[in-house]
Amino acid sequence: MIHLIQAKLGNMRKAQEFIAQKTDKGNYLVQSDKSIGMFDTSGEGVLNIKGSYFPHLSPVLGAKPYQFPEWFVAQVKEFYPNEGDLIGASPETGPVYYGGTTEI
Repeated sequence: MIHLIQAKLGNMRKAQEFIAQKTDKGNYLVQSDKSIGMFDTSGEGVLNIKGSYFPHLSPVLGAKPYQFPEWFVAQVKEFYPNEGDLIGASPETGPVYYGGTTEI
């Protein structure tokens, strides 16, 4: 099953649960119900706390440069799923496997 990382990043009022993914270009993508961010192996990237969809990674839609905390980067690197990992199950579809994330 997938591991969620709880964190309060930027100027968030409350902590949120993030799902972590590694893209095909080696960057890390983190997404919660209300926020989205992307960073490289050093933790430097962008964060948008006002939108949670992929277009919100654009500066035009509010993404701001952000240095992710070291402890958060370490957890993301430890808990992101690999292609083919079981990430959940649904009564309608059965097991759900992670297929990967592609950067455009």
